[in-house]
Formats: sequence, structure tokens, C-alpha cells
Amino acid sequence: MELKTQVKALNYTKKLLTGDTDGIVPWANYPQKPVFRKASRQQVPLPTASPEQQGITSQQLEKMVKALAAMPQAKAHCLLVVRGGKLVLQADFHPYTSQIWHVTHSLCKSITGMAIGLLVDKGLLSIQQPLSEIFPEYFNIFTSRRTRCITVEHLLTMSSGINFREIGAVLERDWLRSYFEADVLFEPGTKFDYNSMNTYVLGCIVRRLTQKSLSSFLTEELFDPMGFGPFEWETCPLGNEKAGWGLYLMPQDMAKLGLLLLNKGEWTTSNQGKRRLLSEEWVEQMTQTHQTGPQGNYGMQIWTLESGAFAMNGMYGQYVYCVPQNDVVAVLCSGSENLFAESPVLDMMRENFELPDFGQALPEDKPAYDALQQTLRQLRFDTPVPPAVQPVQLPWYKALLQKWAAVPQPTEPTVWQKMQQMLDGKAFTCEKNKAGLLALMVQCMQSNHTGGLSEVRFSAQGDRLILYWQERNEQFEIPLEGSAPAETILSIGGEQWKVAAIAKATTNEDDVPVLKIQLCFLEHSAVRRIKFFFYPTETVLRMEETPSVGGSLNQMRGTPQADLILDLFKDASYAKYRFDRFSSPELKLIPKE
Repeated sequence: MELKTQVKALNYTKKLLTGDTDGIVPWANYPQKPVFRKASRQQVPLPTASPEQQGITSQQLEKMVKALAAMPQAKAHCLLVVRGGKLVLQADFHPYTSQIWHVTHSLCKSITGMAIGLLVDKGLLSIQQPLSEIFPEYFNIFTSRRTRCITVEHLLTMSSGINFREIGAVLERDWLRSYFEADVLFEPGTKFDYNSMNTYVLGCIVRRLTQKSLSSFLTEELFDPMGFGPFEWETCPLGNEKAGWGLYLMPQDMAKLGLLLLNKGEWTTSNQGKRRLLSEEWVEQMTQTHQTGPQGNYGMQIWTLESGAFAMNGMYGQYVYCVPQNDVVAVLCSGSENLFAESPVLDMMRENFELPDFGQALPEDKPAYDALQQTLRQLRFDTPVPPAVQPVQLPWYKALLQKWAAVPQPTEPTVWQKMQQMLDGKAFTCEKNKAGLLALMVQCMQSNHTGGLSEVRFSAQGDRLILYWQERNEQFEIPLEGSAPAETILSIGGEQWKVAAIAKATTNEDDVPVLKIQLCFLEHSAVRRIKFFFYPTETVLRMEETPSVGGSLNQMRGTPQADLILDLFKDASYAKYRFDRFSSPELKLIPKE
């Protein structure tokens, strides 16, 4: 990474960890996250079928869903399985739902790769074309030979060698200019070096050659013909789509993209029949291995697997996993700590969708299908499915005697009601801090930094406990229920976030009352966990987040982005500690009279 960006990155990190976030980015902050509006586009749903009709057993899918729910590192939000073009499973881990869009992170790189394929199919572009022919205004006599050698293919295969990276998207305003001014680390095409800014440039190529935004071009060529629902792509400070991240998409529409690749670029609708949207040649070229790196095999903006399967993948467990040999597409949205395609979850999907020899339709199995549906109704985020309880059948006379013997008892307040009574009307302030509802990772992604918590107060309203949370000049009203997740919309820094608060009143091992809140950002991979400890002499607030910055930094060891930050501390363990302490603060709350 060039010296200018290195200096900016170090300054950014220092400001972040010291809480000096005012003016931390070199442009005026602007809301980046789009607002979900279901009515903005009418989605055409995928046709459905029972698993047995498509050659999969309900028992196998139930076993997989239970295993996924019990896997601590999975943090699954929703899982969709398509076989033979029919949706056979839609598993939502409550309060998450596949009825709203979900962030894709880097999964959308593959969609940008499809857009480039459309340009190639139309004869508007060759992948051997050097970038100097497309963006001549960024090249001059001082431009290095290596930069002049970079072609579209090098961007597609992550082998450009350009050292302007993801952190540059936070620190620079003109990403395209910064990209072409950066150093080139190696001869283009000779090494695999995963860099999201390569995909950003691909998105800029679409705009340059079509005079349309990436979103508009894809809407006309793919999204409208395939009946997509609501979607929106975040943009850079100059208004170009981020292209390699920042896309929000409905889970069923993610599955449609997998189907398009599985069917070699053909799309089938009930009223129009088969229609070719993408050439078979491009799909084959896109999904064959071109580069191999520490994270796995890579095609053109898509990960390839030894078995012949391939995966559109985004960090923190976003997958469109395609198995051509078994005609299966699986979509997973989640909030795991995993940054790359290879993961225990991918291994589980391999075991379920690559190894079995799927055939044609099976006989219907109503008991197994009903058991699957019962399991789907029981799914909860980050919670194993409870074991089935067999009802005990008493003889009629014993049941009658039991009923006669039942004596009504005075109703005692529940733990939740006691917590409501204890906290109703209570208010607290705290010392200066940088604790915020948005997870630190999300703050950095969105350049939406908190001013820090200043006050919390509580109000009991019916069965609910309302938490009023004050950050800078913004007050957030978060409804809490002791029996079920409570959904609301929080406007944070001008961005609207659909959240569900899962609250629990309990005590710790010393019988200290504890209020636990899990704040699920339903459109995103992030979860904020908040705990209030009400000790006899003080009240303590502890916060955690998943996925965490420290965990991500640990996985990224050896990459230029991580090394730059670790060099700031000279000790990787201490760097992780500092980020964990900053993203998971502990505050003493002062009662407000």
C-alpha cells in the first residue's frame, strides 16, 4: 500500500481507538445504507415443491437444519434450498426472515462478474482489454508499466497486483483515481491477491461503457427478466455502486442467480418459457478455476471447488452454493465470524448436497415432511432446536383425579415482571465513551460513527420494558419483551435499521439481577449484545458484538490490510485486545436523580 494511504490508515486507526471520530473520513458523512421498502418492486417467487418431489428426503433436510441451529459458529439467519428449479426448503431462524432483504457483502462480486459477462456477450468489451483503453484520463507518462499492463481479466481473477485496498474505500474520496495511482505489487496475472477494489473498477467499467449505473444495467438485463424484488446498492462518495460489497438483496433472488449459473445462463419462467440471459461460454469461463490462493480456488469473481461446485460468497457467512452435478442451489445468510468461503458450514453443505446421489422424485413421506415443518417453526437464532417431548397419556380416571386435586395458587410476579418493577422510571448517565448501538465493524463499513452513550432510562409499559438509549443528539426507543423478540426501526446517523431486540431478565451466579439484550440487525450480519448488571452498590453495562473486529483481524493475519494495523501495535495479540476492548466496552452507570 502506498505511503500516503498507509499514513492515512494509521491515523484513522489511532483516531478510532481513541474515540476521535469527528471528521475521521475525508468527506462529509452521508447515509449509505438503503431503506427497505417491500412495495418498491414486486418479486416473482420461485416455484415450490416438497423435498420428496425433487428427490431429497425431508428427514435429511430436517437433520441438516437442526445441525445448523446447533452449530455455535454458524449464526444462521436463513437457509434456502432449491433442487431442479423448485424451492424445497425455506428455513428462517426467528427473528430473522427471508421476507426482507439481507446484506450480501462480497457475494455481490459474482453479480458484478455477470454484468461484465453481459458486456462481453454484447461485444462491448474484451477481457484482454487493458484498463488504459477504458480509462485513458487516469494514465500519463508517469504511469508505471505494470499499471499499463492491467487488463479486465486481471480484475476478474483478482490478480491485478494493485495495492489500493478495502481500507482505501474508507480513507479516500476518489476511489478510481486512487486505484490507478497505487503501486502494483507484482506482475499482473502472476498471483492471486483478493482485493475488493478490483470489483469496484469492474462496476465503473459497466458505467463507462453503457452510460448506465451498474444497478440500472443489471435491472434491465437480469433483475427485471428474473422477477427480482426490492434491492439496492450502496454507492461510493462519487456516486458509483461499490460493486464488490454493499448490495442488499432478497434471499430468493440470490437463489435465482445461482440457478442462472447452474443452467448455463438460461432462465425459465412460467409464461415466457426459456430465455437466454447470459451466454453459456461466459458462465463456463466464470466458474472454472483461474487462480489459487490461501483462501481457495477462484474463477472470475466466484469461488470454485474441487468437486465442480462453485460458490458466490460474502464474509460472515453469506453463500450462494451451487452443485451442478446434483442440480442444487443453497442460499445461506448469516452472521458468523468467518471471512472466507471455506468454513465448517460449507463442509456441512458439501456433506448434504455433494456427496449424496440425488435421483428423481421419491414417494411422499408425510410424517417426515410434517416433522420438518415442525422443526422449521421452532427455529430460533443461535439456539439449538429443543428435543421433541412426547406427551404422557394418563388413564382417564388419573387425569380426572389430577384435575380435581389441582388447587389454584396465588400468582407470583415473574422474573420479567420483577425486572420491570425494579427499572420503571430509572435513569442513568455515564462518563465520556464511544459505546454505540451499531457494532464497531458496521460503524467502519458505513462511516457512521457514534458520539458515545450519554444516558439510558427505562419505562414499564404493559408487558413491555422500554429502553431509551441516548447517543449524542439521538435518542433511540427500544421495546423489550420478556417472552418474544420485539421489532422496531432505529434511525442511526441518518440510516434506518430494522432491528429485533431479544430480552431476558435473569440473575448471575451471585444472584445479581441481569438484563440481557440481543439486538439483531435483521438486514445485516451484525448483532449487538448488551448486558446490564444491577449490583447492590453500582450498575455496570457491558457490550459485545458479533462478528467482531478482533476476530476478523485475527483471521486476516498475513494480509496487507491486517499487517498495516498490526504494525501500529507491534504485537498482534495486543492489537486484538485493543479492538476487543473498544468494540466490547464496559461502563459504570451513574444513577440520575
